[in-house]
Amino acid sequence: MTTADGTVTGTTQISGSAPRNRAFNIVLLGDGFQAAQQGTFNSACTAFVTALLGTPPFNDLAPAINVFRVNVTSTDSGADDPTSAGGTGATARTYFDATFGGNGIRRLLLCNTTTVLTVAAAQVPEFTLALLVVNSTVYGGAGGSVGTFSLATGANEIAIHEAGHTAFGLADEYPYYAGGSEPGHDHHPATEPSEPNVTINSNRATLKWRWAVAASTAIPTMSNPDCSTVDSRPSPVPAGTVGAFEGAHYYHCGAFRPEFDCKMRNLGVPFCAVCRAVIWNRIFPLTTLDARRRTPISVVARYPEHLDVFAVDSAGRTVSDWWSPSTGWAGWFHLSGGIASPGGPGSPVTAVSRYAGHLDVFTVGTDNRVYSAWWDVSTGWSSWFVLAGGLVARPGSTVNVVSRYTGHLDVFTIANDGRIMSCWWDAASGWSGWFHVSGGIAANGAQVTAIARYPFHLDLFVVGTDNKVYSCWWDERSGWAGWFRVGDQSARADATVNVVARHRDQLDLFTTDPSGRIVSTWWNVRGGWGTWFQVSGGVASPGSQVTAIARYSNHLDLFTVGTDNRIYSTWWHDTTGWAGWFVVSGGVASPGSTVTAISRYAEHIDVFAVGSDGKAYSTWWDGSTGWAGWFQLAVT
Repeated sequence: MTTADGTVTGTTQISGSAPRNRAFNIVLLGDGFQAAQQGTFNSACTAFVTALLGTPPFNDLAPAINVFRVNVTSTDSGADDPTSAGGTGATARTYFDATFGGNGIRRLLLCNTTTVLTVAAAQVPEFTLALLVVNSTVYGGAGGSVGTFSLATGANEIAIHEAGHTAFGLADEYPYYAGGSEPGHDHHPATEPSEPNVTINSNRATLKWRWAVAASTAIPTMSNPDCSTVDSRPSPVPAGTVGAFEGAHYYHCGAFRPEFDCKMRNLGVPFCAVCRAVIWNRIFPLTTLDARRRTPISVVARYPEHLDVFAVDSAGRTVSDWWSPSTGWAGWFHLSGGIASPGGPGSPVTAVSRYAGHLDVFTVGTDNRVYSAWWDVSTGWSSWFVLAGGLVARPGSTVNVVSRYTGHLDVFTIANDGRIMSCWWDAASGWSGWFHVSGGIAANGAQVTAIARYPFHLDLFVVGTDNKVYSCWWDERSGWAGWFRVGDQSARADATVNVVARHRDQLDLFTTDPSGRIVSTWWNVRGGWGTWFQVSGGVASPGSQVTAIARYSNHLDLFTVGTDNRIYSTWWHDTTGWAGWFVVSGGVASPGSTVTAISRYAEHIDVFAVGSDGKAYSTWWDGSTGWAGWFQLAVT
């Protein structure tokens, strides 16, 4: 009945190898196991680990999960089972005082949570989740500050369900409390539940999980015609459809769940998409990112002391991480459920910040349509939406976006047939339709780049079907010009033309020729276009692009992946010219990948790359300290 009725005998890590200070640490403690029954407890813990790591999304998150077993002996075997809740009347002297019959419901298995949490903290100070394993075959479990489960049939399913409550704040999705016929559970109270997987709201536009609902899915998706009882009809839609299904949170009517079925409603079924997303975004920030090997990372500095980084993981998820000096790196999260096209090098997530409290992001989805989402400091992340009528883009295309001023966006990409396409958004009029830019056609694999030298002018660049570099421009006074060839330089067909405006009357262009040589030219309002030249003898890895930044008007920094897959940089200054290429802090990149760089202020550079192991890495240079070492991007 108290800690006098047992002893803590030891702690063993039984799964995982992640650093404890950057892991999801589960502690399993036993109650009602006598000294001779510790083998039974050990076996139950092993079975739980197997079940957990075989359950999506935990299977994909296993590298961030540690599991510890705390062996505790009890004087008696079992748990209290009071007759007042329909039990046998058994009592047991156990260390954590486990008892069935909470709130008069036999299956509600409670314990002394203070003692459990105290022991868990003493044994594993970094613990995230404490689960109490109770030595009884009576069916039972509970969530709360401590999760409990018995050794009844389906014990591991009970445990994973209860962990959904304790670790992730998920609600029960079943439409009853004590079995289905209890009074007072016909209509949910008119108060919105705090849990992320249940709601009283059936408005599509404001639904908690609107990001996961297809436009073709009816909302509500299923309504209970008789609120005096549980709706026992089958689902009207295919399994896995996310919508709003009435009957949840212990009530027959007035509360909705995301899918027809879910582990938070019935044991033995998968978690629904919404619950999986909640679990993912709780544990995923603790992991390092397995990125798509050749998909570029994007980065935005909304203000000098903040970075927002966007990437695509190896499964195609659109993910983000952010940094500020007060918190460090926040950890990766899945951005509104998005999945990016896998074609070519893979579509990246591109981003722009129109002002400090806002982000707009873009990608090409698995249906090859162009999607966008946005974040605002006042509302958080929106859902992804199809952009401007649903242009079908070339698989793996990049969506390039420019914000010429706060209330305007210009968007560019390549259509499935190679046409160079654009649309725009203005705060006064919303989204335009897509249009073909001056008849331009891009080489297979080429991307279009754009730059705004001042608010009412755009310059575009692309590799054409003859593998030459082309440009066109738009000016508010004259509209779109025709495409013209920039010199006679041939480029690799899949090359991107990177462009920098060091000031409004200067453009510097960088790309790779068919043999991989890094070449450049420039345009100046006084002298026009210069001649192409090779930059300091540099040669890029096949598929790798050249990245350029201008930290001030008379300085350039370049980055690329070399033929040995090392990460290289060079720089140009107006007084010294071009420097030689050098390896950045020993970095080795994934073959054919692209290095991303940003300058938050003049004497600082942040650099991002996908390493040879497929992980996302970063380093930085500061004028006062020089280059730092590379580190994996994860929670600080």
